[in-house]
Amino acid sequence: MTRSFGGPGGRSDDRSGSRSGRGTPREPQPQQQQPSRQPGVEPDRIDIGKRLVALIIDFFACYLVGAAVALVPIVNTFLPLPTVMILVFLCRDFLFEGRGVGKNLMGIQVVDIGSGQPCGLLQSVQRNIVLVAPYVVLTLFDSVLRFVPIPWINETVRNIINLVGMVYCAVVIPIEGYRVYNRQDGLRIGDDIAGTALVEAPMDFSTLLPRQ
Repeated sequence: MTRSFGGPGGRSDDRSGSRSGRGTPREPQPQQQQPSRQPGVEPDRIDIGKRLVALIIDFFACYLVGAAVALVPIVNTFLPLPTVMILVFLCRDFLFEGRGVGKNLMGIQVVDIGSGQPCGLLQSVQRNIVLVAPYVVLTLFDSVLRFVPIPWINETVRNIINLVGMVYCAVVIPIEGYRVYNRQDGLRIGDDIAGTALVEAPMDFSTLLPRQ
């Protein structure tokens, strides 16, 4: 009977197994996938005319709210017309799920650029305070100066704030307008601070404040 030898020493020539006693090769395990990050919102290119009309409407709406509050006795003592207007303006993008009044009529919405959710209250304040920062400072100082019965100090502080405010408006407002006009995404400095963007959205006045 003939015996077959696979090699020297009578070892089989079966090479399907692993060498050097390592055993059967393991199949490569799939690499763990990293959790994918949700892509950010792509801002829409909103016509500058629509944005301007929305801003004018918002100013008018702020005035109407301030005028209504001014008619309420006692309340108007603590919340004069300018203060109410500024407060409403700062919070305007929080209303109607990021639409406000003017943007709502123009079919525009402010959303979080990371999640696409409507603009929050803090984001609305951050976004809009860039436009009215001097008036916010002046309103705060007016409230404090009521308790300082020294006319010349009051007048000096107001003059300084007004001067700084004029310089601020002369620099910041044109920059904001240029960014809106020149940038493809139309993001203002306020949007960079708040992490927001503008997108087109249908008009919806059904929800004044977010539902819990």
